[in-house]
Amino acid sequence: MISVLQAKDYLCTRMLKVGALQKYRDVIVESEVKPNVFAVFDMEDVFLGLVTASQAGLFPMRVFSDLLVRREPSPILLNTPLDKIMARFKSEKSEFITVVDNGKFVGVVSEQSLFAGLVKKLEIELDYSKLASLVFENTSEGILIADTTAHIIHVNRAFTKTTGYQLEEVVGKTPNILHSGYQDNAFYAGMWKALLEIGEWEGELWNRRKNGDIYPEWLHINAVHDADGRVINYVGVFSDIGPNKEIQRKLQQLAFYDPLTALPNRRLFNDRLEHTVLQAGRQNEVFALLFIDLNRFKNINDAFGHATGDKLLKHVAASISRSVRECDTVARLGGDEFTVILSDCHEIRSAVAVANKIGHALNDPISFDGHEFLASAAIGISLYPADGVTADEMTKSADVAMFNAKSKGVGFRFYSPEMNSGIADQLAIESAIRSGIGKGEFWLAWQPQVNLADNTIIGAEVLARWRHEDSDIPPCQFIPIAENSGQIGMLGDWIFRTALSEADEFNKSFDCRSFQVSVNFSPLQLKNDDASQLVSEMLAKYHFDHGCLEVEITESALVDGQQGATAFLNKLRELGVAVAIDDFGTGYSNLSNLKRFHIDKLKIDQSFVFDLTKNQTSRQIVEAIIKMAHSLGISTLAEGVETKEHADLLREMGCDYAQGYFFSHPIAMNELKKLYVPCSDGKVYLCDKEFPESH
Repeated sequence: MISVLQAKDYLCTRMLKVGALQKYRDVIVESEVKPNVFAVFDMEDVFLGLVTASQAGLFPMRVFSDLLVRREPSPILLNTPLDKIMARFKSEKSEFITVVDNGKFVGVVSEQSLFAGLVKKLEIELDYSKLASLVFENTSEGILIADTTAHIIHVNRAFTKTTGYQLEEVVGKTPNILHSGYQDNAFYAGMWKALLEIGEWEGELWNRRKNGDIYPEWLHINAVHDADGRVINYVGVFSDIGPNKEIQRKLQQLAFYDPLTALPNRRLFNDRLEHTVLQAGRQNEVFALLFIDLNRFKNINDAFGHATGDKLLKHVAASISRSVRECDTVARLGGDEFTVILSDCHEIRSAVAVANKIGHALNDPISFDGHEFLASAAIGISLYPADGVTADEMTKSADVAMFNAKSKGVGFRFYSPEMNSGIADQLAIESAIRSGIGKGEFWLAWQPQVNLADNTIIGAEVLARWRHEDSDIPPCQFIPIAENSGQIGMLGDWIFRTALSEADEFNKSFDCRSFQVSVNFSPLQLKNDDASQLVSEMLAKYHFDHGCLEVEITESALVDGQQGATAFLNKLRELGVAVAIDDFGTGYSNLSNLKRFHIDKLKIDQSFVFDLTKNQTSRQIVEAIIKMAHSLGISTLAEGVETKEHADLLREMGCDYAQGYFFSHPIAMNELKKLYVPCSDGKVYLCDKEFPESH
């Protein structure tokens, strides 16, 4: 009875499993197998896709996850019959097909492995000929069968198509008729040694077609044995790996161009920049390099999704390209970073004109997906040779200038050496933040919050302070750096844990369970579940009464991390944690967010309170915020109250609570304990302040 040949009989033996973050350069050195294909898995051992050896060899320094550039064909099962596998290869033009069992990856098959499997079946199968003939004649790989003396006894159609020789022209002859002379006798001696010792050989060699053309091929030769283990045939399977213009074009596109915008990528940009530097140096010319970084692109990407973000990046790429000449190079380095090489830029005003043109183009509103966007950017400019005489120096100078433009909130900046000191200071602070927590350099200040109706202390806002190397570094300096460097999660975690620990000791000291602790959360802390898990953990540890813990977030957090903010606020509501919106009126002021989310308090920004007694507009804004909040059942708290006039006017407007220097500066916990002395009615009055007699 003829056995049914299935996928499990043809699994490719030259397949290697690799991690998504591994690189071809590293695994190929360590591997004992010379793989034709790599199966890529993530850290959870989930199969991600296949990468061919030829593709990986083009980019030996890239991680394998970056090489998964095409959609994988659907997998086949272990018991898929041979005829269906052949049909798949013929219809899909795939090099490899994944094989699964119960949904799990077990290997891959290729046309070469199919034929290799059939060769093995020669030793144990008597009725293989029909299927073997099917594979033999229909495979796209050239096949040559020789006897033990290396004389050809059969070839397939693919052999004829590649070499130009018909069957009758080669039968009885040796493969020497194909030799090009590119390999010497030692090469073929090594081939025969491998065939005689291990029964197979694989490698690249150069052959000559009938018409005289020389071409490279990848050849795999197997020795076929009979039941007694004697060699009866040699079978060679080869593929033409010569130049294919379409494949070369696609490979070049993948290697040198960004697939989203079709602009030159970092690799091609570096090559062109180095060429421009060399040319400018030889000809004593000047050129400019622009480094462009979009403003708030990450926020747009997070809030509206990657599809919308990709459309915006395409729009930006087109806008920049239209703003420069054809001889200039526009490239996308990755993410929202673009560069422009302005060749032949002899005057500073020319670079200024281009930067302004790009800025104006990006500032034009663009609408898609039901939203309107302004793709503004910060641009840094470096000039050759004043700001660098190498490609690396030019790029670094332009990058520093861009960072300076972004920090200053301006459209563009030319590089100057003084900018480096600011970058160095920031890097020093980044490094010191992590070590500062462990060294105990950070501490918490508490600023009392007061009920304006009866001048009682209702709670306090927790504020981080940093004493580093005998200097006080203000929060307005270290908080943004912590956010930009990715350390805000670590710092925010320490602030929250320390605040609740100190508050618990405070409550035990005064047996006061109504004191409200208000802690700020950065929008970046709401991107994952860590923030809500931290709140749950600490509440379980310290058992705060309902509403006695308040979390402050900014208006922008409701948009910048909308999905994360929604989950976080819902969790706070479940836990009985109050929510306050900080700096209200300075951000989006989106009233729909106030209706959609459960908000307990609006904190009126101190910029409105500062000139409350002198500026009619500020007064009207504050009144409007208070009335709107009360209509929604939300209380209000004014920040930055520094005078009795501020307090009196806010009270008249109906503002519920206030904090500021008029009541108390931010103070350490031991000072707060001295200030907080409950009266006989259980309340704490600020008796040294002039308030209406309401108690």
